[in-house]
Amino acid sequence: MIRKLTSISLKNTTLALFLTGSIAAASLPAGMVHAAGEAVYISSSSYFTLSQAALSSSSLQFAVSIHNGDNKAIDFNQYGVRVTDTAGHSYTAKLSEKKSASVLPGQEASYRFYANLDEGETADQLKIDVFRWDAGQADFMNHLGQLPVSSALGEGQASVPEEIINLRTVDSTLANDSSLAFQLGQSVRVSENGKWYLYTQVSAKNLGSSSVKLPAGLQYRLVDANGMKYDSSIANGSGTTFLPNEADTVTLKTPISKQMAMSGVSLEFYYLNQSEDVTLGNMNLSTSLQTTALDTKVVYSGQQTGEQMTVKASSTKYANQADGVHVQTIVTLSNDGKEAAAIPSFFAAYQVGESGTALTATDNTARDTYLAPNETTDYYFNAVLPVGVDPNTAQLVLWQKTSDSSASSGGATSSAAANATSTSATAENSTSASTSMNTNANTSSSANTNTTVGQMPVAVFQLKGAVEAQNGFTTAVSYTIGSKLNLTNSAIVNKNVDVSLVELHAHENDDLGYKTAIAKYKFTNNGTSTIALPELQNELLDSSGNSYTGTRQSSVTTQLTPGSSYVVSYSYLLPNGKTDDDETFALNIFDDKSVSEGKVSAGTYQVSLQKDENSDTLDLYPFSLKVNSDSISWLYSSGSYSYQLNLDLDITHEDQVIIDSNFSKIEFDMVDSLGRIVGTQTSTLVGTGKLISGSQKIVVTGLKNEQVDSGVVVNMYEVIDTPNGTAKRLIKQFH
Repeated sequence: MIRKLTSISLKNTTLALFLTGSIAAASLPAGMVHAAGEAVYISSSSYFTLSQAALSSSSLQFAVSIHNGDNKAIDFNQYGVRVTDTAGHSYTAKLSEKKSASVLPGQEASYRFYANLDEGETADQLKIDVFRWDAGQADFMNHLGQLPVSSALGEGQASVPEEIINLRTVDSTLANDSSLAFQLGQSVRVSENGKWYLYTQVSAKNLGSSSVKLPAGLQYRLVDANGMKYDSSIANGSGTTFLPNEADTVTLKTPISKQMAMSGVSLEFYYLNQSEDVTLGNMNLSTSLQTTALDTKVVYSGQQTGEQMTVKASSTKYANQADGVHVQTIVTLSNDGKEAAAIPSFFAAYQVGESGTALTATDNTARDTYLAPNETTDYYFNAVLPVGVDPNTAQLVLWQKTSDSSASSGGATSSAAANATSTSATAENSTSASTSMNTNANTSSSANTNTTVGQMPVAVFQLKGAVEAQNGFTTAVSYTIGSKLNLTNSAIVNKNVDVSLVELHAHENDDLGYKTAIAKYKFTNNGTSTIALPELQNELLDSSGNSYTGTRQSSVTTQLTPGSSYVVSYSYLLPNGKTDDDETFALNIFDDKSVSEGKVSAGTYQVSLQKDENSDTLDLYPFSLKVNSDSISWLYSSGSYSYQLNLDLDITHEDQVIIDSNFSKIEFDMVDSLGRIVGTQTSTLVGTGKLISGSQKIVVTGLKNEQVDSGVVVNMYEVIDTPNGTAKRLIKQFH
């Protein structure tokens, strides 16, 4: 007679995923194993199969299916399974879900089990022993056959470090099938505030049938090759709710000694049973520790399910200067997927040596919220390393700013009952492989959500291969004044705005000991809406690498309307007599506001100072002034002398750009034979009192008798007001 047990008392652990073995139909006597080793037959038409096996270092999860080809129901309570190995060991298999034990004719049903194993078991050593309960046998089991675990193991599962933890072991209020399958992500060793930490990412997949959070009693630590233990904490993901059959990422943070060897380090899961540590599983970190070479893509670990984002350190350049080694690394974020993806907030830190020195670098460039498919965005991270440091030996840690939400409960009440449930011989009863199961009821709670802002390491890049930056003068591209400047950094200038250099002249100020160069930039709004006028940061670089920063005129318009153009002047103070007027410079357009240190070049262009020809036609973009005639005279009236410059001009507005009161002015200086300025008059090309085509007089009054000189000359300047003072360019001299 077959004895039917009221319950099956078993142990703990969990489940996983993947492949289903194939079944070849056959007619075999009851109890014989199918020839292919993938089915155990209980009749000619009904059989057991094995699928969805997942093996970790200390546990096995699998699914057993009953295929009922007979004309009456099969009661699974009459059968059982256990795990055995080739050495003769057996392990209790525990049902990880509550499900009906009755399988109706022509139907099939699958039941998920897990078993705790000794460490070192492999899939090839393990089999699932299928038996029928039989009181006539010494062990109460009539062994029907065995199913090999290796044939049901998920593809690639054996190569992925995984640990399956039954959460009910830690928290008895959770459901029987509350279990998580942990898989290792990357581990990175980083320095923060002079101390070393190991960040380890683990993916946790919920193998149960209901949502679950990490129990407070589940703890984590690192164990090194010498048995030293380092407690870990959850840096991100502590409040995560894991949905059934879905995975999410948890990041662990462990303070470590800087002398700690990384070989032989493992991650251990454990809980405290009164004062005793109970280990639930461990994972070797040898394959998890990662650093990445320059110009090598790595998967962005912070992306959402379904996204295909990658990051790489595209290049690192450095320059040895008096205050240290100036270094810049460009990090590229790419969206290789088919859907738009959110752009994360990154910053970086340069790690130098084992002292824990870390130099933070930020890029605060304004970016879009999302990155479209097949698009990229670049981050520029600048820092000054200590003198003598070789950047090739440094590391760049890419960090992401994060927020972690967790719920704090208030006024929660809960009651739970552990009921011993007997299984019945009837097909309608639910099967249970345990003497008890927990039912949570009458639970109510209120929770406040707390959000913690933190930071997570994304990758550690080795900077071996960093190259010394070349002088911008030698790398500048050829450029024709008046053509569009093709800028590589869209954060500097709106993509709908064209920028061109339309004028670049210089004038030596002998008395002041420097030369003034004035450049005019034309901004054109090709868009359909009004935008803010960009503030173009720029410099002129000479052949020796010297930099001369451009200073923008003091007053400019703030808005650029659609379809309009506007001219802005910049001045540069250059050494006197250093070169001829036709010297070639490199014009470098850069951004130094978005980065924490140094600057980010958006383009470097070869430009030459335009010669001021001794001509009667004067170019003051966008105007052209032709001097048809000129003369100087002096007048005496009522005891006062005056100088008068008589001009006949043709003034043409050559290019249709907006000109307002901020445009550069024209200054006339009366200079005597001794080089002294005896009088000044200012005019404009726009607004009240502007110079116009035709005859006009420029008069300087109130001269003293001793200031009257027959050798007087009049210098005509273009003048712009800058925060550093007035910048003047000599454009014409009248005798």
